[in-house]
Order: sequence, then C-alpha cells, then structure tokens
Amino acid sequence: MRQQLQYFRQDLRKLLGKHKIRILHIWLSRGFWGIFLYRFERSLFLLIGKNYKIVRVLFIPFYNLIGAYSNIEINYYADIKGGLLVLHPSVGIVISRFSVIGENLTLTGGNIIGGNAGCTYGDINIGDNCSLGANAVIIGPITLGNGITIGASACVIKDCTTDNTTLLGVPAAAYSKL
Repeated sequence: MRQQLQYFRQDLRKLLGKHKIRILHIWLSRGFWGIFLYRFERSLFLLIGKNYKIVRVLFIPFYNLIGAYSNIEINYYADIKGGLLVLHPSVGIVISRFSVIGENLTLTGGNIIGGNAGCTYGDINIGDNCSLGANAVIIGPITLGNGITIGASACVIKDCTTDNTTLLGVPAAAYSKL
C-alpha cells in the first residue's frame, strides 16, 4: 500500500510538470482520476489479496462512475511503477491485467496494452521511460526494452529489447534514419 502511495506521488509530479501551481486544478482532470482509481484499486488488491475480487463488488458503482469520467481502464492486476502520465484520456486507455510496466510510462491517448488468448501475468513486459503515441497498440505476449518510443497508430506485436528505439508502422518495426 505504501509503495502505491509513493508511485502515486511520482505520477502526480509527472502530471504537474514544471508548473507546480497546477495542483490547484489538476484534481479535476480525467488523467488524475484514472490514475488515482488504478492506484486505489491496486493498493486494495495488494492489501486484501485474491479475495479483493469479492470485496470489489461493493465499490463497483464508484469505479464505474470514475471510470466513465476518466476513460481509463487499468486492471488492478497490472503492475505499473511510478511516473505514469496520461496526456489525452478522452479517447480511452486500456491496460491488461497481464502487464508489468516500468517507471515513467507516457500514454498519449487511444492506447491499448493487451494480450492474445493464452497470455498470463507478466507476458506483457514494458521497460522504463517508454512512450506511446496516439492510438498506439501493444499486443502481447511481448517484451519491450527501456526508452522505447512507439509512433502514432503503430501496432507492436514483436519483442524489441534494444533500448532507446523508435517503433513505427503496422506491424511496428524499428525505425532507423538512412
């Protein structure tokens, strides 16, 4: 629970950027509430354990209300480190329960991180300091290295463990300047 609170602080710092005065209105943003809901649910899941899915039934109206406002659906099984930033959540964000994601993930909007049938927890592994462009999709099982940038509308279906790489296209491939 304490770890999730520290991660939420990192998320807030990244959401605020260099203008700390934004804290006065940031709590009204969709991104804030989507990230808050994920961190809250993840904390309860880590505190209660596997029985959380039973206790969760009591909170479903609250979750649905905030989820509808934020347009962000992150499964509480997903393990996401601090520094999560959602720039334009109005077009929707979905992150699968099979995901293990490093620090400082930036989602532009319209992003889906999901898995094929037969995926299990940890089959979708994304490194630190990654960024997804608008409408970028990741379909696992997959492993991505650190510093990966995925271009707008790209669909990533193959592993890329080379750090600091840009992936573009459908299906996504590493981009190199000629």
